[in-house]
Amino acid sequence: MEFWKTILGLTRRKVVAIPVFALTLVLAAAGWALLPERYVTSASMVLVTPSGGGSIDRTKPVAQTNPLLQFTDDLRTTASILILAMNTTDVFTSLGVTEDGPTDLTIDDGRSNPQLLGVGTTGPFIYMQVESDSPATASKVLGAAEERLKEELEDRQNELKAHPITFVQVEDVVRLPPESDLTAKLQGAVGGALLGLLAGLGTAYAVERRKLILAPEAPAVALPEPARTAPGVPVKEPGAPGKEPGREPEPVRPTASQTPGDGDADGQGNGAAPPPALTDLDETGPIDVVRLNAR
Repeated sequence: MEFWKTILGLTRRKVVAIPVFALTLVLAAAGWALLPERYVTSASMVLVTPSGGGSIDRTKPVAQTNPLLQFTDDLRTTASILILAMNTTDVFTSLGVTEDGPTDLTIDDGRSNPQLLGVGTTGPFIYMQVESDSPATASKVLGAAEERLKEELEDRQNELKAHPITFVQVEDVVRLPPESDLTAKLQGAVGGALLGLLAGLGTAYAVERRKLILAPEAPAVALPEPARTAPGVPVKEPGAPGKEPGREPEPVRPTASQTPGDGDADGQGNGAAPPPALTDLDETGPIDVVRLNAR
């Protein structure tokens, strides 16, 4: 939780947000520019039987049949054989497609094409797609792949000694010209933007954490020390009567509340009886009485 709070706080600082945003744009532009533009072309084909059918009966006249009405599982099997025969390393190399090269070739029954995914399982379709960094190269490889497929079909039928009248044929359904595909460039731009964002925020977070680690600890607050006076100068205690230097303090006269009361002779609170008050007679002693004209 503290990590995300720190990241959110960093994004709110202009000193951090502006450089990170600039770095993100630069890396996104670099990813867009470095990845080459790709071109895609494709062809969808279907296998058809000849109009005369797949067999010859010399005793009967040749019947004309609509080839589009003769789609059977046999044609789907033939299409599967051709797809397997075309997806070999030797065929790809002869067409100019290498493993690490700039050109990619796909040959299947249409399952890689969303438009043919629903109908690819109901008919003898063969789908070819070429992706390359040049539209001319893409068109060249696609044309060569179609010619190689037709040669493969004809060679297999000749090997099986089928009559030329019964040869299965390949017909183009749709052939698309090379079109620009920006998927790779968009992926490069998004990857560069993410890299710039993560690198910028990661660097800012590391610098912030380093500052917190290297920051000195706050000094402890010192308590005020008692006031120091010069030697020989009495310290005036709080609550006690002051005494100026060179002057005798005046005697403190007890107040009525401080006068010892009954039962407290010495004012110590020990309960002793107070001594009797002294009079002039006690201080001088007894005086003899002299009578004059005594009778």
